[in-house]
Amino acid sequence: MSLQPLLQSLLSVGTSLLAFIPRLVNGLIVLLVGYLLSWLVRWLLRFLFRQMRLEVLFERIGLRRSLAALGIRIPLSELLAQLVFFFLLLSFSIQAVELMGLTPVAALLQAVLLFLPRAISAALLLLLGSLLARLLGNTVTAVARNVNITYASALGRLIEYTVVAFLCVLALATLGVETTLLTTSLTIIVAAAGLAIALTFAFGTREVARHVIAGYYVRQQFRRGQRLTLGDYSGTLQMTSGAYTTLEIQTEDGSRRLLALPNALLLQGVTISEEPPPARTATPAPPGPGEAPAAGQAPSPSAPEGEQGPEPAPGPGSDQS
Repeated sequence: MSLQPLLQSLLSVGTSLLAFIPRLVNGLIVLLVGYLLSWLVRWLLRFLFRQMRLEVLFERIGLRRSLAALGIRIPLSELLAQLVFFFLLLSFSIQAVELMGLTPVAALLQAVLLFLPRAISAALLLLLGSLLARLLGNTVTAVARNVNITYASALGRLIEYTVVAFLCVLALATLGVETTLLTTSLTIIVAAAGLAIALTFAFGTREVARHVIAGYYVRQQFRRGQRLTLGDYSGTLQMTSGAYTTLEIQTEDGSRRLLALPNALLLQGVTISEEPPPARTATPAPPGPGEAPAAGQAPSPSAPEGEQGPEPAPGPGSDQS
């Protein structure tokens, strides 16, 4: 039995190993240098972010809350520094693997490196979009509460989740995922929900809209201070705002109170009453002799000294000369 083929195989393997060792050393050196440079860049970024107080800025604009809502507890400045570190390290790893002659591994790492920008773009889209969605949701909630809608919070959350759903579709499209069917389905669902809500509001607020429109004609036809009569109610017009007009009426016990009537009802059967003429005050008679003047009345002038008034007529029992 000849050992020549076995020796040739072992010699070939040894030669390949000896030829691979320099390439392995070169690749490891490149990888080590790349790691050191990546670590240095990450340290510099951390230092710059601390000096710029970037985390305080992210806290003010609400990015920290958005990250917490997505389940990310790492500070955003630290996250940016780590992303730069891994991006640089991956780039050096590709060069090191190519020096080692591992072409399939280098192709795989190259595909990952090309995918990273799209992944970062999708993450930023979700992050900033969630801020916009929350802002829209809070705005809708505040407006709904101002008009006394009981389900204001639910309406705000519905708007926020709808915007987030569209953002998720856009993020998937950014990553290269086919989203045509998903976009069409989501559009149909949102359009159907919007149509249902619009019809609900249209039928539910029909009377309110009627009174609001009638308020314009009430303000054109009547003025403040006029006395209006509507059925059993009669009072002075105080103001017209929104869907109601306020009258000041007098009750049976003489007290006054405000009564709100729908504007459309005023246009149907209201009549304008004449204002009662102001009551004339009687001039008090001057006081007689010896009487004190009334309050607010000037005293009558007294007779001059030395002058006397007419003598009283003598009575029946007086002596006659």
